[in-house]
Amino acid sequence: MSRNQNEKRVYTILVYGIEKKGLTPPEEGITKRNFNLIFEPFSTNRRFNEFDGVILFQGIFEKFERKNGGYLGEPYLAHRYAKDELDKRLKELDLLLNNKGFVCFVLCEPFIDRDSGTSYESTDLTKICLNASSFYRNNFSDRLTNLVSKRNEFSRFIDLYGAASTFFENYNDNIEMRVLAALNNRTVGMIMWDERFFVPSLLPENIPDRITEYFSLLAEAITSTVKKLSIDVPKWVNAFIFSQENHLDERQDLLVKELREIDEEKKLLRFYKRILIADGDPLVEAVVRLFKMGFGMTVDDSDEYREDIKILDSAGTPIIFAEIKGTNRGVKREHINQADSHRDRAGLTPEFPSLLIINTHIKNSRTIEEKDKDVPAEQIQHASRNHILILRTLDVLRLLRLCLDHKIELEDLIKVLVENSGWLKVSDDDWEVIHD
Repeated sequence: MSRNQNEKRVYTILVYGIEKKGLTPPEEGITKRNFNLIFEPFSTNRRFNEFDGVILFQGIFEKFERKNGGYLGEPYLAHRYAKDELDKRLKELDLLLNNKGFVCFVLCEPFIDRDSGTSYESTDLTKICLNASSFYRNNFSDRLTNLVSKRNEFSRFIDLYGAASTFFENYNDNIEMRVLAALNNRTVGMIMWDERFFVPSLLPENIPDRITEYFSLLAEAITSTVKKLSIDVPKWVNAFIFSQENHLDERQDLLVKELREIDEEKKLLRFYKRILIADGDPLVEAVVRLFKMGFGMTVDDSDEYREDIKILDSAGTPIIFAEIKGTNRGVKREHINQADSHRDRAGLTPEFPSLLIINTHIKNSRTIEEKDKDVPAEQIQHASRNHILILRTLDVLRLLRLCLDHKIELEDLIKVLVENSGWLKVSDDDWEVIHD
């Protein structure tokens, strides 16, 4: 596109899902010299890649709620997110950006990336687009408003609405980043790869004049910046292709795919480690996922009692019963008795192979050494008498490492779990069954 064409361009921009922030969109949209803003609800069938750009607020794909009644009656953070919608919009965003479009994420609240051992780093589109190696986001202790605009195009918007709950630190030389707004030399807003805008902001008052002013100022700043950043090269120039370009494109695609796979594998391994700190439903979820995806076992976790799971054979027949517990202490007689009674309640015989998977010393462990406390001899004996095999979550993680390192095969592991009772004590390099 030539410079003259670029200056005359009118951008069609989707403003997506603002009702999730309690805001009412203008019925007719907003039309100005440089842009048309089209407001669509979160559930719209229109796709991101139908537009030149998209504006959306941080956090609209997820919801957090503080509740009471967790372990020992303590409050806990309940979380849910629209995974299907998030996956769909992520694909649409890739198409939009590949077509030289842009996106603006309005940063309007602190990030919640982790709570009680549970990761929420990829449960919102804004978070996903900020997830990168050696790039960190940190919340301020309070929201701050004395921001400085680092781009003239955003000065009016930042002066009226600029506010930051988070600052960013970049140690990744591969990220192309321009600072958009700062606070005490800390980056609070930026543009990445000239296509992803992260703008720190207050929410506007939900009255028509303020809504119109807010989105008009924001869109004017974005479109003016996009025009300045656009490369003044006509499209026909791209018809000249170096022989290396196709090879480099293919190599780049493979590397991007490989990096995504590595990132997903690292995230999964980090998820498994939650069994060392989680309790209640998060512990059960982490253990089930570890057994399914880590060990490759088939698990039935459909029991209405969330702490009970069954490991199945290839025919779908239960071969191992497991009780999953968390405690701030060590293994107690009551834990073994519960596993025994729950096995009976499930209609299984007293000799049916059963595991007590227990996360011990949750709150008073600050190191692996403090976590790695032996199961008392009297509890090992009690478990042996009741045909129950105890595994601390640390033992489970070490078993998984042995399996991933091919030091024990899945078939042999299942045989150990089926045929033994007492305590399956696992070290970094080996394992042993202790009966008394």
